[in-house]
Amino acid sequence: MLTPQFLKQLEPFYIHAKRSFRSRFKGERRSPNRGVGMEFADYRVYEPGDDLRHVDWNIYARLGKLFIKLFHADEGLPLALLIDNSQSMEFGSPTKLTCAKQIAAALGYIALGRADSVSIYTCAERLSAALPPTSGTLQFSRLTNSLTGIAAHGHTRLTECLRQLPMYQRHPCMVVILSDFLDPDGYEQGFKLLMGRGFSPIAIHLMSPEEINPQVYLESTSTGGDWLVEDAETGETKAITINSETLAQYQSQQQTFCDTLQRFCTNRGIGYAQLKSNMPIEPFILEELHRVGFVQRNR
Repeated sequence: MLTPQFLKQLEPFYIHAKRSFRSRFKGERRSPNRGVGMEFADYRVYEPGDDLRHVDWNIYARLGKLFIKLFHADEGLPLALLIDNSQSMEFGSPTKLTCAKQIAAALGYIALGRADSVSIYTCAERLSAALPPTSGTLQFSRLTNSLTGIAAHGHTRLTECLRQLPMYQRHPCMVVILSDFLDPDGYEQGFKLLMGRGFSPIAIHLMSPEEINPQVYLESTSTGGDWLVEDAETGETKAITINSETLAQYQSQQQTFCDTLQRFCTNRGIGYAQLKSNMPIEPFILEELHRVGFVQRNR
């Protein structure tokens, strides 16, 4: 799915999180919780049942009171990758779904290499777990195998899928949503639900060049005229006449859709990046996601 040369380029990078999240995996990041670690954090009064090995006996000798030493805990960043596998993603050459899988593999490789935990979900008509939370570089082949098995099917119900995520992820985490966001019911409510539950979403907007400029496709088949177009997900058909005027209207509405999505994300502090499915993902990961601050390079 990714070349060995590209994987090598990914090794100096890590996923940047604006805040800490609770994780059940030990990792390399400072946890907001107190636990077992090397760096002293604070004291608290001893309570029955506490581990006596953490009692500060020097303080007990001076004050005659029992205090427990607390340390900074190190945890991994919990990262959930949500891949839109509705039928509209099976469009383009290569398809948007193929592109989403490659991006997920690259982000998964970065996260696993930093002792972060990664889970993968598919979202079409409902949310489905493709890979439970896992950690460690040895799990990368398991991650790619789960991505390989993802196929496109069904309708897009993105808001419903985002609503279901907290039922799978007991605690808030960072969520990367790889989608074309072509949901008739919109995406706004789903993002608001996630953020209201404490999740931190990132939107990666995938598009095919034919969607951006259908004239490219038309020139290879016909100059225009009467067409019968079919919805990839519902099978609904509609007769239209394609000419310079309808193409201009389409491109205007398509650009408005992209601008509205980007503005919605920017206004709410949601990370946003866009990628055409026919573009190589290497510069997208190493340069574009680095530019928007989602991935960082160790100095």
